[in-house]
Amino acid sequence: MFVDVHCHMDFPQYNEDRHQVIQRALDAQVAMVNSAISLEGMKSTLDLARKYERVYPSLGLSPPELNESVVEKALDLIRSHQDEIVGVGEVGLDYYWVKERANQEKEKKYFARFINLAVDLAKPLVIHSRDAESDVLNMLRGVDVDVLLHCFSGSMDDVAEAVSREYLISIPASIIYSKKKQNIVKNTPMDYIVLETDSPFLSPKPGERNEPVNVVKVAEKIAEIKALDVEVVELVSTENAKQFYGLGF
Repeated sequence: MFVDVHCHMDFPQYNEDRHQVIQRALDAQVAMVNSAISLEGMKSTLDLARKYERVYPSLGLSPPELNESVVEKALDLIRSHQDEIVGVGEVGLDYYWVKERANQEKEKKYFARFINLAVDLAKPLVIHSRDAESDVLNMLRGVDVDVLLHCFSGSMDDVAEAVSREYLISIPASIIYSKKKQNIVKNTPMDYIVLETDSPFLSPKPGERNEPVNVVKVAEKIAEIKALDVEVVELVSTENAKQFYGLGF
């Protein structure tokens, strides 16, 4: 059994064949954690988790899209569905799309509220940190919460800091061609690695739509880099994901 710890099966890219894509993953023994990034996506994510046995919901908001009204509604939705969800996220900071310092500071304010909510609910945090890895790590310093760094692209110092805090580092399907992701795998012990596709993005074949079944290719590439059997990568990464999210299979 594999776990795709981060995908977006609620996205419109799957409107024509969503069931078939999910079924392909389930047939390949791939469980999925679907991460919502919008209010509408939260509702769709909950619906998917209710429909499919091994699709699990995590609720959050994309950092570049935040405003006070949306954040308040999201916090309320997460609280009201806390017994259904396995995580809070994806949430975090994004400095790739958000360049202005004032808006970055606004992102930090909203991120802090999601951190506090995750602590209050005793739920793990799924983190978006594009071009903001150091600030994310600084904001999480000393916070008593389990953390998964989705599609992490920090420096090797950032990776070492994350591992020292026992955070999980999620490796996407772009590891097939990304030298940086390959280097992160080389420098991260297996006990802190989980697998993701970030579907429909970051396909192992650039330009194509990604899907959760490709998490198997992530495991194969990690096995190659670390000179391990694929079965070892599968076993360890799945156990990491199960422990983090509290998955019951």
